[in-house]
Amino acid sequence: MRRETERDAGCVMRDAALPLPARVARIVRRIIGAPDYAAYVEHCRVAGQAPPLSEREYVAEFFEAKGKGVRCC
Repeated sequence: MRRETERDAGCVMRDAALPLPARVARIVRRIIGAPDYAAYVEHCRVAGQAPPLSEREYVAEFFEAKGKGVRCC
């Protein structure tokens, strides 16, 4: 059985506060592996720091890092 941590509970609470279309969009982005700048900004806010990257820089870095992993196929 999975034990819920404070971090997980915070994520669930943030997602529950979003309107349904925004929650669905966030879930779809997670499933297909697309970048979620809003989640990144929220993470930075919770961590107590300003987001160091603009949305354009975040997306470029996300896709650059995504292509560097080891693949079997």
